[in-house]
Amino acid sequence: MGNVLDNSLYMNDQKKFQELFQAVIQFNSLYNGNNIIQDDIFSVLTNYARKKQEDLDLFRFPTKDDDFCALTCVQKGRLVFFREKNGSVLRKGSILNAAVMDEDVKCKEDLEANAFAGLLLVPSNALYEQMQIYGIPKSGQVLGDMIRLMAIFSVPYKAILLRLYEEVYINTDTVYEFLNVKKEVLRKAVSYEPDAERWQRRTPEILRFGSLKQLMDQNSEYDLLSDKRTVSDQETLCKILHRYEAARR
Repeated sequence: MGNVLDNSLYMNDQKKFQELFQAVIQFNSLYNGNNIIQDDIFSVLTNYARKKQEDLDLFRFPTKDDDFCALTCVQKGRLVFFREKNGSVLRKGSILNAAVMDEDVKCKEDLEANAFAGLLLVPSNALYEQMQIYGIPKSGQVLGDMIRLMAIFSVPYKAILLRLYEEVYINTDTVYEFLNVKKEVLRKAVSYEPDAERWQRRTPEILRFGSLKQLMDQNSEYDLLSDKRTVSDQETLCKILHRYEAARR
């Protein structure tokens, strides 16, 4: 579990990390304010496009289309074609999840992408404010403090440890102390915070909670399901609503 520091931009390139640090501050001031993003990144992207007066078509990951295995896009003026044999990346994508934090980073771009995601999801000022609100000390933190911060910012265990290290709230010894917590102890602690538990899971295991109607509308908007399945789901939802109304009478 100890590669979280070795695989960080903070440890490998301080100059680039500071550049990203300032870039995230500017980005948040323009497009997000002081909000904690959690899993609402799509609203931030929509606001970015609106202010830039640019068209935005969101393609959401993970996709449920088993036949989808490639995409084409424009990057730096060049047409880029991406294809993979089993489609696992395209169907299991995430901005930052537990699996990402476990990976051995292969290139500088991965380091920068992970650092940017961490800084965006756990901004310095918001981290300080939430620690003050919940009485989490700047030193001498306990496991429950880490779990609480995971839940607040909707990030994995290792991600919150790295952000606390980058902000010098914890040192190297403390990082490894928390990384060496037994899995069963960590699992039990996380289970007491449902929001934290969701973000400790790897992406394929995540069940998104929320309005059934909203999820159905999203499926319809992005053509994720067949027309037959959409009609079936709508009928099922109507039945659920009727039962709910009947139970309330």
